Amino acid sequence: MLRRGVTLVELLVSVGVIAMLIALLLPAVQSARESSRRLQCQTRIRQTLAATHAHHDAKRSLPSLYGGLSPPYPLLPQDQPDRHSWRVALLPFLEQSQLWDQVRWDVCALAVENTAVAQTVVSELVCPSDPSIMGIGFRPIGDDPAGEAEPCIVATSDYEAAAGILIDPRALVATAASSDLSGFVLYGAWGRPVFKEQASLLGQIGGYEPGRFGDVTSGLSHTVALVERSGKPDKWLNGKTTGDPGAYPGQRGWSASDFLFRVMNLYGVGVNEANYEGMYSFHPAGANIGMADGSVRFLADTTSFDAIVGLYGGSVEGLPERP
Repeated sequence: MLRRGVTLVELLVSVGVIAMLIALLLPAVQSARESSRRLQCQTRIRQTLAATHAHHDAKRSLPSLYGGLSPPYPLLPQDQPDRHSWRVALLPFLEQSQLWDQVRWDVCALAVENTAVAQTVVSELVCPSDPSIMGIGFRPIGDDPAGEAEPCIVATSDYEAAAGILIDPRALVATAASSDLSGFVLYGAWGRPVFKEQASLLGQIGGYEPGRFGDVTSGLSHTVALVERSGKPDKWLNGKTTGDPGAYPGQRGWSASDFLFRVMNLYGVGVNEANYEGMYSFHPAGANIGMADGSVRFLADTTSFDAIVGLYGGSVEGLPERP
């Protein structure tokens, strides 16, 4: 009995059907994977928020945005990316005591003595949707933090303290004789800088007063504490990288502090517009944010700037619902 073979037409039809099925199923699979990554990201933000609350219970304040001893106060603008970040202070509360014990507080965060710390990936501080967990940072050469800097490999973080928001377009060039920038900047739950002379986001910082949850007057559930700032060390604008690779205009390592205005939401910047000016994620249609009460919400990229201002203690109109 002769066996009938498969004709070319039948083969092409079969291949076409398989390709069609793949085309239909692949987006669904990718969507399911991203949904899982977004939920995992929310879990990691909750863990970081829980560590922040544990630190507050132990120290009676949130961590300073400028930890450590070097460079000493007052901090010139070029000194601000060299101190230890608020994340380092959370290590004991993230079950990272061994890493905590390696920190040298008497030198800059990215000094050679702190290389092992700076290059260690802390998973709780990384969003699984971000394709990059390492990047290029900059550390001072020699003993002068204000001197020349050299590139170094650092581990990155996707979560940033919601230090404040610029509510006046003149904020970056404004100066005030008072100790703050009331009317130009709305500070968040993390406290505020003490300016050396005139108050200016581009001036000297004479010290930093860490925040206390008891000082939050608009309610912890209405006040943002953590935001996503993904994409470092690259510069991202509206879903695309811009500039050369590693062009992020600030500090990239999780263990190092940053310029004061880089940890703030700049005036008029919405969700997922620019990772160097506001909250930014690789989640479709929005970004996760952590509230001061420990809850996590998903903020749509259609959220108005006025609603974002509300997250820092302004009007609460337009706050996102809990997922």
